[in-house]
Amino acid sequence: MSDEFAQFQEAFFEEAAEHLAIVEEGLLALEQYPKDLELLAKIFRSAHSIKGASGMFGFNAVTQFTHKMETLLDLLRNGEKAVSPPIADLLLKSTDCLKALIEAVKSGGAVDDEVVQRLTAELASASGAQPPAVPQKQSVAVSPQSASQERSYLIKWTPPEWLFQRGLDPLQVLKELNGFGDLSSVTLDMSRVPDLAEIDPEKCYLSWELQLLTGKDQKTIESVFEFVHEDSTLSIEEIRSQESGVRSNAAYDSIPSITPHPSSLRPQEDGGPKPLGTILVESGVVSPAVLEQALSQQKRVGEILVEQKAVTPRQLEQALNTQRQQEAASHTKKTDTTSIRVDTAKIDKLINLVGELVITQSMLSDLGSRFEIKQLPVLLERVAQLERNTREIQERVMGIRMLPIGTAFSRFPRLVRDLSTKAGKKIQLVLSGEETELDKTVIESIGDPLTHLVRNSADHGLEPPEERLDNNKSEVGTIRLNAFHEGGSICITVEDDGRGLSRDKIIAKAIKQGLIGENEKLSDDQIWPLIFRPGFSTAEKVTDVSGRGVGMDVVKRNIEALGGTVSIKTVTGKGTTFTLKLPLTLAIIEGMTVRVGKETYIVPLLSILESIQPKAGTIKTVVGKGELINVRGTYLPMIRMYEVFILEPEYTNPMKSILLILETEGERVAVMVDEILGQQQVVIKSMEQNFRKVEGIAGATILGDGTVGFILDVRGLLEIARQGTPVSAVA
Repeated sequence: MSDEFAQFQEAFFEEAAEHLAIVEEGLLALEQYPKDLELLAKIFRSAHSIKGASGMFGFNAVTQFTHKMETLLDLLRNGEKAVSPPIADLLLKSTDCLKALIEAVKSGGAVDDEVVQRLTAELASASGAQPPAVPQKQSVAVSPQSASQERSYLIKWTPPEWLFQRGLDPLQVLKELNGFGDLSSVTLDMSRVPDLAEIDPEKCYLSWELQLLTGKDQKTIESVFEFVHEDSTLSIEEIRSQESGVRSNAAYDSIPSITPHPSSLRPQEDGGPKPLGTILVESGVVSPAVLEQALSQQKRVGEILVEQKAVTPRQLEQALNTQRQQEAASHTKKTDTTSIRVDTAKIDKLINLVGELVITQSMLSDLGSRFEIKQLPVLLERVAQLERNTREIQERVMGIRMLPIGTAFSRFPRLVRDLSTKAGKKIQLVLSGEETELDKTVIESIGDPLTHLVRNSADHGLEPPEERLDNNKSEVGTIRLNAFHEGGSICITVEDDGRGLSRDKIIAKAIKQGLIGENEKLSDDQIWPLIFRPGFSTAEKVTDVSGRGVGMDVVKRNIEALGGTVSIKTVTGKGTTFTLKLPLTLAIIEGMTVRVGKETYIVPLLSILESIQPKAGTIKTVVGKGELINVRGTYLPMIRMYEVFILEPEYTNPMKSILLILETEGERVAVMVDEILGQQQVVIKSMEQNFRKVEGIAGATILGDGTVGFILDVRGLLEIARQGTPVSAVA
């Protein structure tokens, strides 16, 4: 597969994902507005685009299944059928199946054939057509017993003129037929081709006549032509002569890409798929000597091996299929990259800024060649201009990675619909702030935490309709997802109008699990975070949605891994709101620059609660717990950074130093530093890629003076202090 063709395929998979999202969103909206013809047309166009593009690449399973969906959608669009809940449900299940088919093509995996056949039959039935016959599974090798049961068919096919206009490839039909058995006497008829001046390049004027030896029945053969049967002429006749059992490999020369050239059998040096010859030898079909003789003749391997009766055409095709699967798997590994679509307006602005940067650089070069001390003000002005240009370019480049969070929200209408059906509840989802932009990496990472929170709200938070009516509420529960900017961060709230968290249940469960003592007095702010503990759940019974206590701890762990925080606000009988606070990007963070001795560190701003200078008598030493500091009545553990990282500090007396009050995973700690230098944005550089992994250090950055500053991992710092094993970040 050429790199150019691989790029086209990647583009297809990206566009298919976008079209599938449009289809799913449209179908969900269609349940609410079943008579919206414009919405139906939009869904139909996306399905049609998937069918046409998949046909171009020869993804027949995708093409045929989408054709079934398209047929039903066309009936709905034309008013011949009405949108009903069963039809909407069938189309949504079919969309899931189509996703699985496309993913299988992309990854070289497999799909559940029974599900595909069942949904195909249901789509055909809903469209008023006879369900297609379920084809029997093809045997791998041809035995003498099975060969005697094979029949020969003469197939004459004239495709419709619109074939190319829909992006369909007739050769894929021939390749699929070849998988049923042995093709021979493939004849291309070009008698319908008009004069050159009259040819329409978007029309098909070709016809084929071919002979197929197969164990399949006629209905199965007809099913191959089903998606191109409209306006086409098709004739399938069984040949009952003695010659029908004679095999020929002429089809392998007639169908492109079926038989490889001997060069494709040479060993691969890049760890890619095994050569076809190796596959044939390893499977015991041919001996190395027979293969070597075939290669020495410099003919098509398929032709030589079949002529020598060393393999049957089916055995060869099986080996070819194995090679194709290995090529697909190898290609997937090599091209496992992600892409992003960027608004051209962003690119245009970036290009303009680069132009200004070039002009500024030219001005500085010109000034440098004839610089005099009296021109110092001009130099300072142009350096300031260079700084402005650089900062703006940085912002624009980061903006390229920013995507609307609506791309992460789009999965939840379908999720809430399915959850409401399973739980027997009436739930509506309200989305807002979808246009709020967030770094692509962050968007990809928050999908699972948001899913857990939405599932938790649907299962635990919202009551059944009868309970809501008894409490003078609407029987329809509401879950709200909202995103908005707050300072240099983004906040995402998941809110429901359900029962709210039960303080008594949480306390009882926490005492049972030994998380708190029976007589321990805790505030609400200390109780609510207990639900994030691993294995913690107040559910009375385990369902397939929740109850095992493995969801909320994932939420907190994943969000804090992104440098964010989770907070809870709840009112009994009114509902609960979870608020996720996240950095806009993972490449740049807001940090507080601090100094310990001669070393500079950056503390993530999201982790800092406050900074204080302790007074005499506020620090105590407790046996087994180390140093504690009294902060407004609460004792917090104190960590001396110079002891953790083996540094020479300026101050060892806490009364002369600064204490940063930091929070991580619900725990607070006071960290002692010599000086706070200021707040700034820093670009994160990986320690592991550029140096080595260092405990307590999340990354590094280059400071304004060219030196390296270490970015603190607050959780790691706390663990090192507890273990009492100092580390060196520069050793």
